[in-house]
Amino acid sequence: MHFSTWLWDQLDTPGDTGKFAKVCWDDVNNGCGYSKFNAQHWLEHFESKHKDRGDTLSLMLLRAYKEYMLFTAEK
Repeated sequence: MHFSTWLWDQLDTPGDTGKFAKVCWDDVNNGCGYSKFNAQHWLEHFESKHKDRGDTLSLMLLRAYKEYMLFTAEK
């Protein structure tokens, strides 16, 4: 499963990962992000387009990616 597919599946989940998915989803819907970004693309996007909160978003991404990796390791 691709990271983006997994991330969109997290939209309705409570907690930090769901919040991060919502931030990314909103970014896609406002035309700033791309729905098929992988984790590296999101990181680069945050650094270039969201410099004011890039550190916070990058940390959220790191936590979500860790959860994704644990999920894929179980499959």
